[in-house]
Parts: sequence; structure tokens; C-alpha cells
Amino acid sequence: MQPHARHALENWHTAWTAQQDAALAAFATAFPGLARMDRPTGCCDPRMKVERHGEATGFVCFDDHGRATVDFAGIPQTTLGRTLEVIFGCGWFEEGPEGIAAAPPGTYNWDDEATYTEFEIKVEADATASICMSYVTVEDAVVLLDELQHQLVEHSATAEEP
Repeated sequence: MQPHARHALENWHTAWTAQQDAALAAFATAFPGLARMDRPTGCCDPRMKVERHGEATGFVCFDDHGRATVDFAGIPQTTLGRTLEVIFGCGWFEEGPEGIAAAPPGTYNWDDEATYTEFEIKVEADATASICMSYVTVEDAVVLLDELQHQLVEHSATAEEP
């Protein structure tokens, strides 16, 4: 490889690594407890995981195309429902016009044709839910993580009230 091309590629790699690190910092700031996983991650690298029992367990990863995946389980159903209502409004998917908070157990899917984002939400019989939001922009992942964190704090404060 020619020296000028090698130098340009090295500059690109440095910038890409900085972008990945910035995305991870944004994810961890929005949702405390996320920690970078060591390689091999079993998925795209870099990948972060969280285990906050009673709140959320799962991972966030950042792929080679600059898109994120948020895959969390064990979230209180009402908390996830409120998070999605704040971000998208109530009735954003046809199967649950009252929102995820009121949805019966089952799997709910939604694809955004404009951004290629895929959502899969599972509501469990034990009033917990999971969300897998794939191929989402870093900005959208941070919005979800931040609002979920806010709603978990609100949920916890409400649960502690006498």
C-alpha cells in the first residue's frame, strides 16, 4: 500500500475507534451500570452488558455500520410501557393501541422502514418485558436508554412510597 493511502487509512481507523468509544461513553452515561465486555463478545464488538436484577439485564452493542442494538430483558412491563409512551406516544404499534404497559403477554414487532430499525418487545405473564431494538442510530439508542433509566428511577421511587 502506498504511504499516503496507508496514512489516510490509519487516520480513518483512529477516527472510527474514537467514534466507537464515544458511542460507548454515551450508552454508559445514559444507562449507568453498562460495562464493556471483554473479547470475544459473541456479537459485534464493541459490546456492553448490564445486570440490574429487577430492572434490566442485557446488552448494547455497536456494529461495523455505526448502528446499535439494545437488547434488555426483565424490565417491569409498566416501566417499559411508560418509556415507549414518552418517546413514541401511545398507540405507536397496531397490536397494542393502549401501549405496552397495558398489552397482554405476547410478542410485538415493529419495523421502521425509513431507518431500518427493528423492534421486538415481549411481554411476559409475570409483568416483565424485554425489548430488542436493532439497527438503531446511536442517538436513538441513547434516547431509549436515558428514558428507560429515568422511568426505572421513577418506578423505584413509587415502589418505595408508603
